[in-house]
This record gives sequence, C-alpha cells and structure tokens, in this order.
Amino acid sequence: MNKQYILPLLSLLLLSTQVFGQQSQAGYHLFKPVPRENMREFALDRPDITESAQTTDAGHFQFEGDVIKWQRNSKNEDGTLLLWSGLYKLGLNKNWDFHFAYELYNIRPSVEGVDAEDGNGALTFRIRRNLWGNDGDTKTALGLLPYVTFLSGKPFDANEEVQFGLAFPFSFALSDKFDLGAQPQFDFLPNADGSHDLSFFQTIMIGGPVIGNLDFYSEAVVFFEKTTTKYLLNGGLIYNVSPNVKVDVAGNLGVNKESPTRVYLGLSFRI
Repeated sequence: MNKQYILPLLSLLLLSTQVFGQQSQAGYHLFKPVPRENMREFALDRPDITESAQTTDAGHFQFEGDVIKWQRNSKNEDGTLLLWSGLYKLGLNKNWDFHFAYELYNIRPSVEGVDAEDGNGALTFRIRRNLWGNDGDTKTALGLLPYVTFLSGKPFDANEEVQFGLAFPFSFALSDKFDLGAQPQFDFLPNADGSHDLSFFQTIMIGGPVIGNLDFYSEAVVFFEKTTTKYLLNGGLIYNVSPNVKVDVAGNLGVNKESPTRVYLGLSFRI
C-alpha cells in the first residue's frame, strides 16, 4: 500500500480505538446494547446523498443497501449495473458508529471496444461522530464523517487507488413532520499523477411523509471538481415496512453531461 494512504487509515483506526474505550452517558456501548424498546427512531444514510447526523444505537447492527442499481457516470458513457451494494453499520456507543460499504458485484460496460471485467467494486471504511442532536431532543443535529475508499476493493494492493475525505451531515426539523438536511463534504480524489485533487460538494434536501407509511425526499447536489462542476437533482420514495425495516426506490438525475445518473431499489433494516 502506498505510504500516502497510511495517514487516513491510521486516523480511522485511532478514532475506533478511542471509541471502544469510551462509555456513553447512558452507559450503553458495543458490548452492552441499548434495549430495543429504548432505540431511537430508525434513521438512514440512504437513499439520498445527504448522510444522517444520527448514529446507530450502541450495540446494534444496521444494513442499508442497493438491491439493484443502474448508473452512468456521464452522458458519454454506457451504464453499469450494481448488485447488492451494501452499507454495514455498527453502533459503538451513544455518539459513535462504525461503517463499511462494499459493492458486491458490478456488471461493467465495455470501454472503447475492450470488455471490462465484472466483479466486486469499491470498499469503504467510515466512522461517524455525532456532535449534537443525536436523540432528537434539539431541532438541529450535526455529525462528522471521515472515510477511506479503496476504489477497486483491494486494500492491500500496492497499485490500489484510494479516495478519502470528510463530511459534515446536518439536519434541521422544519416541523413535526418535515426535515431539512444539508451536507458539505471534502473529497481527495486520485489523479493520473499518483497524487490527489481536492473536490467539494454541497447537498440540500427536504423530506417527510406522503401518505400512511410512505415518505419522500427531494435533493439538489453540486460537485465542484478540479476540471468540472456537476449538478444533480435527486428524489425518491421510502416505505416504512415496520419500525426496523424500510424499502426505497430513488434516482439521481445528472443535469449536465458530466454528471452521473442513477436509478436504484434499496432495502434497509436494523437488529
């Protein structure tokens, strides 16, 4: 593994070590789970791009994933089909959780007449710290979410391309039913020179109930990259099957030709 990637990885490991040594204010942690009757309302990082500021309850596991997703990185490219791309989350204590995400199987298009190799995709490690508003006792909530992504899913390959960054998920309760979310995020993207370019994106979203157990969200995102600016308009529906199970259907519409377009069907649950 290249030396320049060691620092972000060590930072995540250090944060994890500190978290395991902490006790939450309520006394619950990874090895002493929050009782099910005391769990928070089920909050998701999907299907919108704006992440949640709320952490997974201590000692509990949460899965959020695309059962199937079609995406095209720009209007000049053919689409890729992704099967079972999952985000796996574990609550460490009151205000911390740990995540890893894995693209299990991607069916990739041919590039310039050369058949691409199908198989697994990116592997990501994240850790989240809620700064305030984790229990819904305030109108706002804010979190910190650093991550490291191995783009081909091979963390021990010396030629692996690595992306890393830091997000600041924020939410504001507009009313008892509707919420506003926003997220500034800084990303360091690998380039052809073997170094990284700084990228930034900003999201803003609104969500709430439609009817019965059905919720909606609408979202706008702008990516500011070194050579281009990308604009997305996103939206979707989320059906609450039970307090601990949700399904969703959603999409991202790339406004300009450099922007990605995606359509996906998702499943989320916690235990």
